[in-house]
Amino acid sequence: MAKIDELKIEADELGVKYSPNIGEAKLSEKIEAHYKSLESGTPEVIEEEPEDEEMSQVDKTKKAVAKTMGELAVEAEKAARKTHIIVITDNDQRENNFTSTVPVTCGNDHFELGTQRIPLNVPVEVQQGFINVLKEIQIPLAVRGLDGSMTTSMRSRYSISYEDDLKVEDKD
Repeated sequence: MAKIDELKIEADELGVKYSPNIGEAKLSEKIEAHYKSLESGTPEVIEEEPEDEEMSQVDKTKKAVAKTMGELAVEAEKAARKTHIIVITDNDQRENNFTSTVPVTCGNDHFELGTQRIPLNVPVEVQQGFINVLKEIQIPLAVRGLDGSMTTSMRSRYSISYEDDLKVEDKD
């Protein structure tokens, strides 16, 4: 396998964007820059740079609209604070008869929503950040195969149904 092909495979695995007709040296530099940004603890978004002199209008717009980390953090916080009315059901058969609330915490390096105890099996208004955290929680499930063997797969701990039609809009 040629060196350029190996570099392209590595770049694809790392998520590094590159032009299909990029040279070996340039691609190697992009991969090295990606590793350095990971070591410094602040991964950078590595954008594809066209090697042609002419850039399409879309590429010019993308470069002009590049956002800072602060702007991205503000947008993420705004999206996380948006509320929905949901009903949460616990899928864990071992505990769902004993629990009536679920504690959930949402926060990161840029903003903090805090901790909430959300009631189960009733409609409640919850911020999107907490909903996203609940969607990520997985539990193991034993599955019997056709040959009778047991395997373990993961499934969502909580089922979330949206009931936004119950939401009352302010008519100021």
